[in-house]
Amino acid sequence: MLYTPHFLTGALIMKYTQSPLIGIAGAFLSHFALDMMPHNDFGLTPGITLKEFMKMERKRRNLIILAMGTDYFLWVISFIWIFFTFKNWWLILAGMAGVLPDLAEQFLMLFGLALPGWQDKLQFRVSAKYGFIYYPVITGLAIYLLLH
Repeated sequence: MLYTPHFLTGALIMKYTQSPLIGIAGAFLSHFALDMMPHNDFGLTPGITLKEFMKMERKRRNLIILAMGTDYFLWVISFIWIFFTFKNWWLILAGMAGVLPDLAEQFLMLFGLALPGWQDKLQFRVSAKYGFIYYPVITGLAIYLLLH
């Protein structure tokens, strides 16, 4: 699943728990719950390296980079929006806790290591036709609930 829904869900959990310990733990665990929802991971599975990714067919690789770049942009916008709207660092920390498992795995790829499979058994991957439905739904619902 993309970063933005994980981040916003983590922040949302913190907003409604009001306890830093429970909120951050819940945000971290929410990552795995969201990964169990149907989604598409662009066919990027454990074992792939950054070098292999760069050797992918150009059109497919560029589409993945565009989608991930858009997600990173929306993630940063979400971070800024939460910071200026709520002025609450706990929401930001919980959002980061919601993203942490993916950040840790993908960070290793920058050092030439293959994408680990720590979370692979929890993924509910579906085709692109159905896999991109949940991203805007979860993101929109999280934004709505953060505002209310």
